Amino acid sequence: MHSYNAELALAVRAAREAGRLIREKINRHRVTETKSCLSDLVTEVDRLAEEVTLHMIRDRFPEHTVVGEEEQAGRAWETGKNLTWFVDPLDGTTNFVFGLPFCAVSIALAHRGRPVLGVIHDPFREETFTAVRGGGAHLNGAPVSVDRAICTLDRSLLVTGYPGNAAMRPRMHRVDYKEVIDRCSNLRALGSAALELAYVACGRLTGFWEVALRPWDVAAGMVLVEEAGGTVSDLAGQPLEMTEYVDIAASNGLIHREFLACLAWEDEK
Repeated sequence: MHSYNAELALAVRAAREAGRLIREKINRHRVTETKSCLSDLVTEVDRLAEEVTLHMIRDRFPEHTVVGEEEQAGRAWETGKNLTWFVDPLDGTTNFVFGLPFCAVSIALAHRGRPVLGVIHDPFREETFTAVRGGGAHLNGAPVSVDRAICTLDRSLLVTGYPGNAAMRPRMHRVDYKEVIDRCSNLRALGSAALELAYVACGRLTGFWEVALRPWDVAAGMVLVEEAGGTVSDLAGQPLEMTEYVDIAASNGLIHREFLACLAWEDEK
Protein backbone atom coordinates (compact mmCIF):
# COMPACT_ATOMS: atom_id res chain seq x y z
CA MET A 1 0.00 0.00 0.00
CA HIS A 2 1.31 3.44 -0.94
CA SER A 3 2.02 5.51 2.19
CA TYR A 4 1.65 8.92 0.47
CA ASN A 5 4.01 10.42 3.07
CA ALA A 6 5.62 12.86 0.64
CA GLU A 7 2.27 13.87 -0.83
CA LEU A 8 0.79 14.44 2.63
CA ALA A 9 3.71 16.57 3.80
CA LEU A 10 3.48 18.69 0.65
CA ALA A 11 -0.29 19.11 0.98
CA VAL A 12 0.05 20.25 4.60
CA ARG A 13 2.73 22.79 3.70
CA ALA A 14 0.68 24.11 0.77
CA ALA A 15 -2.51 24.34 2.82
CA ARG A 16 -0.80 26.25 5.60
CA GLU A 17 0.85 28.66 3.18
CA ALA A 18 -2.49 29.36 1.48
CA GLY A 19 -4.07 29.65 4.91
CA ARG A 20 -1.56 32.33 5.90
CA LEU A 21 -2.73 34.45 2.96
CA ILE A 22 -6.37 33.96 3.93
CA ARG A 23 -5.76 34.90 7.56
CA GLU A 24 -3.80 38.01 6.67
CA LYS A 25 -6.28 39.31 4.10
CA ILE A 26 -9.72 38.56 5.52
CA ASN A 27 -10.37 42.25 6.19
CA ARG A 28 -8.16 43.63 3.42
CA HIS A 29 -9.42 41.92 0.26
CA ARG A 30 -11.48 43.03 -2.70
CA VAL A 31 -14.09 41.08 -4.65
CA THR A 32 -12.89 40.68 -8.22
CA GLU A 33 -15.66 38.73 -9.92
CA THR A 34 -18.45 36.22 -9.58
CA LYS A 35 -18.55 32.67 -10.89
CA SER A 36 -21.96 31.16 -11.61
CA CYS A 37 -23.97 33.86 -9.83
CA LEU A 38 -23.63 36.84 -7.50
CA SER A 39 -23.46 34.71 -4.35
CA ASP A 40 -20.78 32.43 -5.83
CA LEU A 41 -17.93 34.84 -5.29
CA VAL A 42 -14.28 34.89 -6.25
CA THR A 43 -11.83 37.19 -4.48
CA GLU A 44 -8.22 38.08 -5.12
CA VAL A 45 -7.40 35.81 -2.19
CA ASP A 46 -8.90 32.76 -3.93
CA ARG A 47 -6.60 33.44 -6.86
CA LEU A 48 -3.50 34.04 -4.78
CA ALA A 49 -4.08 31.04 -2.53
CA GLU A 50 -4.66 28.78 -5.52
CA GLU A 51 -1.58 30.04 -7.32
CA VAL A 52 0.58 29.30 -4.28
CA THR A 53 -0.93 25.85 -3.78
CA LEU A 54 -0.85 24.74 -7.40
CA HIS A 55 2.71 25.97 -7.87
CA MET A 56 3.90 23.93 -4.88
CA ILE A 57 2.14 20.77 -6.06
CA ARG A 58 3.25 21.06 -9.69
CA ASP A 59 6.81 21.85 -8.72
CA ARG A 60 7.04 18.73 -6.51
CA PHE A 61 4.83 16.36 -8.55
CA PRO A 62 4.88 17.57 -12.17
CA GLU A 63 3.53 14.25 -13.44
CA HIS A 64 0.29 14.53 -11.45
CA THR A 65 -2.96 16.05 -12.73
CA VAL A 66 -4.13 19.07 -10.73
CA VAL A 67 -7.71 20.32 -10.65
CA GLY A 68 -8.06 23.71 -8.97
CA GLU A 69 -11.42 25.36 -8.30
CA GLU A 70 -10.61 28.78 -9.74
CA GLU A 71 -8.35 27.57 -12.54
CA GLN A 72 -10.89 24.94 -13.55
CA ALA A 73 -13.96 27.18 -13.62
CA GLY A 74 -15.88 26.62 -16.84
CA ARG A 75 -13.53 23.92 -18.13
CA ALA A 76 -14.01 20.21 -18.48
CA TRP A 77 -11.79 17.79 -16.63
CA GLU A 78 -11.28 14.06 -16.81
CA THR A 79 -11.90 11.51 -14.08
CA GLY A 80 -10.00 8.26 -13.76
CA LYS A 81 -6.52 9.74 -14.10
CA ASN A 82 -3.87 7.83 -12.19
CA LEU A 83 -3.18 10.57 -9.60
CA THR A 84 -5.25 13.75 -9.48
CA TRP A 85 -5.15 16.58 -6.95
CA PHE A 86 -8.36 18.45 -6.09
CA VAL A 87 -7.66 21.90 -4.65
CA ASP A 88 -10.12 24.34 -3.13
CA PRO A 89 -7.92 27.28 -2.06
CA LEU A 90 -10.69 29.00 -0.10
CA ASP A 91 -13.71 26.93 0.83
CA GLY A 92 -16.25 29.28 2.35
CA THR A 93 -15.60 32.30 0.14
CA THR A 94 -18.91 33.97 1.03
CA ASN A 95 -18.04 33.74 4.73
CA PHE A 96 -14.66 35.28 3.93
CA VAL A 97 -16.19 38.12 1.91
CA PHE A 98 -18.49 39.01 4.81
CA GLY A 99 -15.65 38.78 7.33
CA LEU A 100 -16.81 35.55 8.98
CA PRO A 101 -13.70 33.58 10.01
CA PHE A 102 -15.09 30.17 9.08
CA CYS A 103 -13.38 29.03 5.91
CA ALA A 104 -10.58 26.66 4.99
CA VAL A 105 -8.11 25.37 2.46
CA SER A 106 -9.01 21.91 1.16
CA ILE A 107 -6.54 19.69 -0.70
CA ALA A 108 -7.13 16.09 -1.75
CA LEU A 109 -5.32 13.48 -3.81
CA ALA A 110 -7.29 10.86 -5.73
CA HIS A 111 -5.97 7.62 -7.21
CA ARG A 112 -7.93 6.61 -10.30
CA GLY A 113 -10.87 8.76 -9.20
CA ARG A 114 -10.96 7.63 -5.56
CA PRO A 115 -9.77 10.13 -2.94
CA VAL A 116 -6.92 8.64 -0.92
CA LEU A 117 -5.53 11.68 0.92
CA GLY A 118 -7.17 14.73 2.42
CA VAL A 119 -5.96 17.89 4.14
CA ILE A 120 -8.28 20.61 5.45
CA HIS A 121 -6.67 23.60 7.13
CA ASP A 122 -8.54 26.21 9.17
CA PRO A 123 -6.20 29.21 9.32
CA PHE A 124 -8.22 31.05 11.98
CA ARG A 125 -8.14 28.25 14.55
CA GLU A 126 -4.79 26.82 13.43
CA GLU A 127 -6.43 23.42 12.97
CA THR A 128 -5.10 21.07 10.32
CA PHE A 129 -7.15 17.95 9.64
CA THR A 130 -5.32 15.17 7.77
CA ALA A 131 -6.14 11.67 6.57
CA VAL A 132 -4.61 9.01 4.33
CA ARG A 133 -6.39 5.81 3.35
CA GLY A 134 -5.56 3.14 5.90
CA GLY A 135 -3.88 5.58 8.26
CA GLY A 136 -6.77 7.09 10.23
CA ALA A 137 -7.76 10.72 10.62
CA HIS A 138 -5.87 13.32 12.61
CA LEU A 139 -6.25 16.87 13.92
CA ASN A 140 -2.93 18.63 14.41
CA GLY A 141 -1.28 15.23 14.50
CA ALA A 142 -3.57 13.65 17.12
CA PRO A 143 -5.99 10.86 16.13
CA VAL A 144 -9.66 11.79 15.89
CA SER A 145 -12.84 9.82 15.33
CA VAL A 146 -16.48 10.43 14.60
CA ASP A 147 -18.94 10.60 17.49
CA ARG A 148 -19.46 7.00 18.60
CA ALA A 149 -22.14 7.71 21.22
CA ILE A 150 -25.01 9.22 19.22
CA CYS A 151 -26.89 6.53 17.35
CA THR A 152 -30.29 8.09 16.66
CA LEU A 153 -31.33 11.05 14.55
CA ASP A 154 -33.24 12.75 17.37
CA ARG A 155 -29.97 13.24 19.28
CA SER A 156 -27.97 14.33 16.23
CA LEU A 157 -26.61 17.75 15.36
CA LEU A 158 -26.81 17.97 11.57
CA VAL A 159 -25.39 20.48 9.12
CA THR A 160 -26.18 21.39 5.53
CA GLY A 161 -25.44 24.06 2.96
CA TYR A 162 -27.20 25.95 0.22
CA PRO A 163 -26.05 26.05 -3.40
CA GLY A 164 -24.48 29.36 -4.36
CA ASN A 165 -25.86 28.86 -7.85
CA ALA A 166 -29.59 29.64 -7.74
CA ALA A 167 -30.17 27.29 -10.66
CA MET A 168 -29.30 24.38 -8.35
CA ARG A 169 -31.75 25.33 -5.61
CA PRO A 170 -34.69 23.30 -6.96
CA ARG A 171 -32.45 20.26 -6.44
CA MET A 172 -31.89 21.33 -2.83
CA HIS A 173 -35.65 21.60 -2.29
CA ARG A 174 -36.13 17.92 -3.08
CA VAL A 175 -35.21 17.33 0.57
CA ASP A 176 -37.99 18.18 3.06
CA TYR A 177 -36.16 20.52 5.43
CA LYS A 178 -39.10 20.68 7.84
CA GLU A 179 -39.00 16.90 8.19
CA VAL A 180 -35.26 16.96 8.89
CA ILE A 181 -35.54 19.78 11.44
CA ASP A 182 -38.45 18.08 13.22
CA ARG A 183 -36.58 14.76 13.48
CA CYS A 184 -33.05 15.82 14.46
CA SER A 185 -31.79 17.56 17.59
CA ASN A 186 -30.87 20.67 15.60
CA LEU A 187 -29.64 21.82 12.21
CA ARG A 188 -26.79 24.14 11.24
CA ALA A 189 -25.54 25.73 8.02
CA LEU A 190 -21.99 26.99 8.60
CA GLY A 191 -20.90 27.89 5.07
CA SER A 192 -17.87 25.66 4.46
CA ALA A 193 -18.51 22.12 3.29
CA ALA A 194 -14.86 21.19 3.87
CA LEU A 195 -14.90 22.25 7.51
CA GLU A 196 -18.33 20.74 8.07
CA LEU A 197 -17.02 17.39 6.87
CA ALA A 198 -13.94 17.79 9.06
CA TYR A 199 -16.23 18.47 12.01
CA VAL A 200 -18.18 15.27 11.33
CA ALA A 201 -14.83 13.45 11.26
CA CYS A 202 -13.77 14.74 14.66
CA GLY A 203 -17.16 14.29 16.33
CA ARG A 204 -18.30 17.92 16.56
CA LEU A 205 -21.20 17.26 14.17
CA THR A 206 -23.17 14.05 13.64
CA GLY A 207 -24.20 14.30 10.00
CA PHE A 208 -23.88 16.48 6.92
CA TRP A 209 -25.63 16.65 3.55
CA GLU A 210 -25.56 19.00 0.61
CA VAL A 211 -26.43 18.95 -3.08
CA ALA A 212 -24.60 20.14 -6.19
CA LEU A 213 -21.16 20.48 -4.64
CA ARG A 214 -18.00 20.16 -6.70
CA PRO A 215 -15.36 17.43 -6.22
CA TRP A 216 -12.84 19.87 -4.73
CA ASP A 217 -15.42 20.76 -2.05
CA VAL A 218 -15.75 17.21 -0.73
CA ALA A 219 -12.79 15.02 -1.76
CA ALA A 220 -10.61 15.79 1.27
CA GLY A 221 -13.51 15.65 3.70
CA MET A 222 -14.63 12.31 2.31
CA VAL A 223 -11.29 10.73 3.24
CA LEU A 224 -11.36 12.34 6.67
CA VAL A 225 -14.84 11.09 7.56
CA GLU A 226 -14.22 7.55 6.34
CA GLU A 227 -10.82 7.30 8.03
CA ALA A 228 -12.40 8.62 11.25
CA GLY A 229 -14.85 5.71 11.20
CA GLY A 230 -17.81 7.43 9.58
CA THR A 231 -19.83 6.79 6.44
CA VAL A 232 -19.98 8.78 3.21
CA SER A 233 -22.41 8.15 0.34
CA ASP A 234 -24.53 9.96 -2.16
CA LEU A 235 -28.04 10.91 -1.02
CA ALA A 236 -29.44 7.61 -2.26
CA GLY A 237 -26.92 5.63 -0.23
CA GLN A 238 -24.70 4.68 -3.15
CA PRO A 239 -20.90 5.04 -3.19
CA LEU A 240 -19.83 8.63 -3.77
CA GLU A 241 -18.09 9.37 -7.07
CA MET A 242 -16.04 12.41 -8.05
CA THR A 243 -18.29 13.60 -10.85
CA GLU A 244 -18.82 17.19 -12.03
CA TYR A 245 -21.49 17.78 -9.39
CA VAL A 246 -21.73 15.82 -6.16
CA ASP A 247 -24.68 15.20 -3.83
CA ILE A 248 -23.27 13.97 -0.52
CA ALA A 249 -24.35 12.59 2.83
CA ALA A 250 -21.78 11.99 5.57
CA SER A 251 -22.31 10.87 9.14
CA ASN A 252 -20.83 9.05 12.10
CA GLY A 253 -22.16 5.89 10.46
CA LEU A 254 -24.42 4.98 13.37
CA ILE A 255 -27.22 7.25 12.14
CA HIS A 256 -26.59 6.87 8.42
CA ARG A 257 -29.50 4.63 7.50
CA GLU A 258 -32.00 6.70 9.49
CA PHE A 259 -30.44 9.88 8.13
CA LEU A 260 -30.87 8.81 4.51
CA ALA A 261 -34.43 7.66 5.17
CA CYS A 262 -35.22 11.10 6.57
CA LEU A 263 -33.72 12.84 3.55
CA ALA A 264 -35.90 10.55 1.38
CA TRP A 265 -33.89 11.33 -1.75
CA GLU A 266 -35.15 10.12 -5.10
CA ASP A 267 -33.17 10.65 -8.28
CA GLU A 268 -35.03 12.32 -11.09
CA LYS A 269 -36.36 9.91 -13.63
